[in-house]
This record gives sequence, structure tokens and C-alpha cells, in this order.
Amino acid sequence: MANFSTFLRLQTLFHPITIPYRQSEGWGDERIEVDGCEISFSYEAVGVQVSFAGDITQTRSMAIVEEIRQYIELVCGQSAETLQIAW
Repeated sequence: MANFSTFLRLQTLFHPITIPYRQSEGWGDERIEVDGCEISFSYEAVGVQVSFAGDITQTRSMAIVEEIRQYIELVCGQSAETLQIAW
């Protein structure tokens, strides 16, 4: 069973490394805002679904997801993979 400090670390796991962001409220298991775009994270059986709601380019969204993937690898010490399902 995870302790409270592990829980707090996981609550801040989904964010980019260098791109400015802020925590936000809303649907999904976790949510942040980058460049005025809401980004939600929903835990699924095979991983985490990342959804963007707002005006953002595909290039910018992929850069954000890549930084989040790198941060997850850094914190967890395991490799992570991203799969783009739709745009």
C-alpha cells in the first residue's frame, strides 16, 4: 500500500519538465493547463489517456506529452511509451 508521500508525488507526476503549466480543476483523474489549453489525464487499464481541450497545435501537444513522458521515466525509473490514437 502506498504511503501519503507517494500519493502526493503521484498527484504531481503528470506535468511537463520545462513548459510552464498550472494545476486546474475539472474532469479526469488529474488536470493541468498549458498555454490556455486544458489537459486531462484519465487512468485506463493499459495506461493513462491524455486529452486536450482547447486551441493547440499537434506539434505543441506532442512536445508537452513528450516532456511528461520523460518526467514519468525520471520519477519512476522505468521506461514509458506514448501512442497517439487520434488528432
